[in-house]
Amino acid sequence: MNLYKIKNIVILLITVVSVATARGQSNDSLNHYLEVAALNNPGLNADFLAYKASLERVEQAGVWSDPQLDIGFFLKPMDIVGGSQIADFTLMQMFPWFGTKKAARSEATHMAQMAYEEFRESRDMLFLEVYSQWYTLSSLKQQLKNNGDNLKLLSQLEQLARQKMSTAFAMSNDMGGSSGLSSVLRVQLEIAEIENNIESLLSEIESEKAKFNALLNRPTSIDVVVPDSIIKVPFLFNEMEAVNEIERQNPMLGMIVEEEQAYRAKSEMDKKMSYPMLGIGLQYMVLGKSSSPYMDIDNHNGMNGMDMVMPMVSISLPIYRNKYKAKQRESRYMWESAQEKYNNTLNTLQSDLFKFKQQLEDAERKITLYQKQKNLALTAYQLIIQEFVTAKSDLTNVIEVQRQLLDYKIKEAEAIADYNIKVAEINSLRSFSNTN
Repeated sequence: MNLYKIKNIVILLITVVSVATARGQSNDSLNHYLEVAALNNPGLNADFLAYKASLERVEQAGVWSDPQLDIGFFLKPMDIVGGSQIADFTLMQMFPWFGTKKAARSEATHMAQMAYEEFRESRDMLFLEVYSQWYTLSSLKQQLKNNGDNLKLLSQLEQLARQKMSTAFAMSNDMGGSSGLSSVLRVQLEIAEIENNIESLLSEIESEKAKFNALLNRPTSIDVVVPDSIIKVPFLFNEMEAVNEIERQNPMLGMIVEEEQAYRAKSEMDKKMSYPMLGIGLQYMVLGKSSSPYMDIDNHNGMNGMDMVMPMVSISLPIYRNKYKAKQRESRYMWESAQEKYNNTLNTLQSDLFKFKQQLEDAERKITLYQKQKNLALTAYQLIIQEFVTAKSDLTNVIEVQRQLLDYKIKEAEAIADYNIKVAEINSLRSFSNTN
């Protein structure tokens, strides 16, 4: 692939941010933040600039060596056959063995592609962090909403307890009035705890927003628009398809493949470098007329003082073979090392895939469980409130069920966030730019 075409593709990837196709798991706001992160994150920009620098190395590789010009002047002209030598100019150009330039350019091209794959890996890791922070913030906002709803329920319960206390006092029932006052105080204790939870959640949300803004390279004080509720993202997992996509598309594997190809090209270049280099040049001698009597014959021939031009050929003699053989062995060992590294990385990625799959299934089971428990607790709460009104149940039971209801709601939000993060982790193994 033409390197300038590769550069254009990368720029397009950054601008468009193909995460808009990330399995429909993000809304418009999240897509916007991903684009901002791709454009502004300094770590990602650093890797992109490193890739651009590696492209420039391709232009440097495989070019001819600079020609060598030697100039010599005689402080006192020296008589030679044909005249008196005044100056000497020698220009020489060395040419490597056939195919050396091509191998050098191939190595530089694969090294540039390595830098591109490294850029892709950095981009995927950045997107994963953005996804994780987004779902964490969504979970916290959901928990904040749940605590707010619970605070409303407790306020209603406090009013109910006050009404019961007023009724008891109206009936001159001292024991009933005392019991009603204790009920009001217990509800107020629960309200104080929920208010503290809300303050803690608000503080935690601000902290997570600062982390999120840091990923986007924005001031930490800028607000982050996050939905008040978190939903489970749609995701269909096909095990064999995921394994194949990892092998085809994961940038870490792509980086190792390019590394192996670069060392193969280097091995070929080292082999070519072990062959002789050919030099072609030209020598030009500036001659003046000589007054020596020995040059009379040249005077008659008209050669005295005539400048001389002499074509030249040189050849290098790579007779110290051990260093060339060692270079070739080094390159061969390095590409064999890259092959082993590829197999090890592939095994690790496949292991991570199955680990994430297990964690995904576990999170899905928890979501189902907590939704069921939440619905049961809500039904129980509605019933026990009626029993409390009719004095068939005491406040302790009401508060206990109310606590359980809040706990199940919070656990459900955390489980959904965990599930969504696992989806993002699986997609990161396949590279976000290729997930559909």
